[in-house]
Amino acid sequence: MPAVPLSLQTQAQLKAKYAASTEAGQTPEEINADLQANLPAIVLFNQIDEDSSGFVDKKELKKLLMSLPKKKPVEPEGGWGEAGPPKFVPFDELVDSLDTDKDSQITLEEWLANLDKLPGLKMAITGALDASTGKISGYVSLEQRLDDLLAEKAKIDAEITAIREKIGSAGITVFRQIDIDHDGTISQKELLRALKHLPRPKGVKGPKVSIEDLAATLDVNGDGAISEDEWLAQIHTLPALKASIEEAIDPATGKIIGYRSLEQQLWKLQKNVTDLEARIAGGEEGPALTEELEKRKKAAQKLVDKGIQPEAFEEEEAK
Repeated sequence: MPAVPLSLQTQAQLKAKYAASTEAGQTPEEINADLQANLPAIVLFNQIDEDSSGFVDKKELKKLLMSLPKKKPVEPEGGWGEAGPPKFVPFDELVDSLDTDKDSQITLEEWLANLDKLPGLKMAITGALDASTGKISGYVSLEQRLDDLLAEKAKIDAEITAIREKIGSAGITVFRQIDIDHDGTISQKELLRALKHLPRPKGVKGPKVSIEDLAATLDVNGDGAISEDEWLAQIHTLPALKASIEEAIDPATGKIIGYRSLEQQLWKLQKNVTDLEARIAGGEEGPALTEELEKRKKAAQKLVDKGIQPEAFEEEEAK
C-alpha cells in the first residue's frame, strides 16, 4: 500500500484490485509499477471522496470541478498532435465517461480506467496538484471546512463576549424595549420616558447630565434618532445611565423590570378602565373617580387610534 493517508474504503478497493491482478498473473514488480503510475489518481480519488463511501458521486465530482482553476489548457511542447487541444465536455457527458456501469457512483476502478479518456480534465487536475501532497491545493475538504467554521465561530464568540463585557446588560434587548413604537430608533421622547422609570444609579459619581446631553452623546450622527448601532457603541460612554439600566434589569429576561411597551400600556389602561367602571357600578361615587375614569379612557383611545393592540403582561413585573 502507498504511504499516503487513504480511507479504509479506498484501501479495500486497492487490495481487491491488486489481488485480482495477482490472480491474473501479474508479477509483484508489475503490480508495483501500476500502483506507482496510478498513485496520483488514487490520492486524488481519496481526496474528493469526502464521505469515505468508496465512490465519488455527482456532487463530489462537481465540487472537484469548481475547485479547479478556470484556465485554458497550455499547449505542450511539440504541439497538440492530431487530436488537437482538449475539448470542453459537458458535466453529464463527463459523468457518463467516468461512470462505466451507469449506477451514479464512480468507483476507484472506474476512475483509474477512465480518467485518461478525459484529457482536458486530467490536464486541469495535473496543473492544480500540490507537488508536496499530491492533492488539489484549492480543494477544501469537509474536515478543513469544519475547522474553518469552528475557527470562525470561535472568533465570533470572542467578539460577542467582548461586546457583552463592553456594554453589559444595557444591550439590544433594552434598546428594543425602550423603542416603544418599534421604528428601529430611540427618540428623545422615548429616552426621557425610560429615564423617568429608571432608578438613581448607585456608586457612580459625576455631574448630572441633561436629557439633551444624553441624547446628543448617543445620537452620533445628529439626526435626532438613536440607532441600534449608536446605542451599542455609545452606551459605555455614559456610565451612570448604563449602571441605572443594569440595576433595573431582570436577569431572566434581560429587560427593564416593569417598563411597559405601548401594547402593554394599552392593556393596563383598558384594565384600569374596567376596574374603575366596576367600582362605580358597585356604588362608589365622587368626581375624582369619574375624572380618573375619563382620563384612562382618553389615554387608551389615543393608543387605539394609533393602531396599537393590547398585550397582556404579568402584573408582578411592574412592581
